Amino acid sequence: MLTSLAFGLLFQASPAEAASCDSLLKKVDSAQGEAIATAFSALAKCDKTVAEDNYGKFMAKATDADSLVALSSASIEADVWNPVWQQLSKIKDYDARDEVAQRVGESCGGSEKVVSFLQGAYFGLRDIDFQQWDDAYVACDAPAMLEWMEKQVATPPNRVFDDKFNALLAVYVQKKRSAALPTLAKAAALAAENGPYDAILIKMDEAVAPSLGEALSTEDQAALESALIEVARAVAPDKARAVADRLANSGSQAAAAKLLPAIYPDRVQSGGGFLYGGAAMEMADCKGTKTAIIHVAEVIEPGRRWLIFQDASGPMRTFKPKLGKCTAEGGEWAVSFTSEPVKSSKEIDPWVESISQGLVEKGYEVKTQSEKGLRLP
Repeated sequence: MLTSLAFGLLFQASPAEAASCDSLLKKVDSAQGEAIATAFSALAKCDKTVAEDNYGKFMAKATDADSLVALSSASIEADVWNPVWQQLSKIKDYDARDEVAQRVGESCGGSEKVVSFLQGAYFGLRDIDFQQWDDAYVACDAPAMLEWMEKQVATPPNRVFDDKFNALLAVYVQKKRSAALPTLAKAAALAAENGPYDAILIKMDEAVAPSLGEALSTEDQAALESALIEVARAVAPDKARAVADRLANSGSQAAAAKLLPAIYPDRVQSGGGFLYGGAAMEMADCKGTKTAIIHVAEVIEPGRRWLIFQDASGPMRTFKPKLGKCTAEGGEWAVSFTSEPVKSSKEIDPWVESISQGLVEKGYEVKTQSEKGLRLP
């Protein structure tokens, strides 16, 4: 068996070959336009290491986008990738950077090596260097590239912040739009514990975001709701809560409500539905004494609403007043509800006590009045 030293000596270029490579290197001095790429290809065939070490000389001669793209392509086809990966940061004109990246990406349909080059950049480059190539990934429409990209997105990294993954995620969403949602849903479920969970949820929203001046289509809204519900049912309750909030904020209150059993599995009541505490504050001046009666009621909601305030506040204000002989303060009674369902009525008492204490600190004499419970339809 040959030792590594012997192996190296066996393949060491002869003096004649070395001289030949030197002469090919010197051709860069007089090369212009497409001839720069041709000269580099010849040198790379002679000695890849020499070609890689001297890539900067060829790049310095490629002063326009056409010649630089040609040089990049020649280097990629010669399997000399490192200097091409690094070159964008050396181009001072940002528009030129984007053009080179885009045109390299556009060539991937006719070159498997360009596809491999771009795939390799994801693993071989630092975050900031990789992000400079995003236009290439957008421009590359090779099926193999999209398949690879989908695989990376579907297997998110095991860390919360990953700029390289986020950059690839953004490209994937830009290319697939709402069709990206099934893959994003699976990725979010995998990332829920230690991965970029929030970043993926944000991209799920962006996947269906309408163009400026347009409204979200019914189809895209339904697709987003379905994907988010899939995520919420696959993750821990605290993570599902973030999904429900996102649905509610987008106007999908009913869809958010579907997640209540997943978020609060231990708070579903024996008869069905969820229990909330409600408090209506009757406040008045009673012969110079600031007085407040807190009308307390249990509210049962059947699981159709993410927020109960709109439908429950009216009934809470229909209880019989207790301070009719006093001078009422303000207009209609202020109403409050527990911020989330409670397990039992025992959890309502300390909540009411905190409201009472707040009124006492404002100078009120406070009493509580237990009222008949409410059941929302």
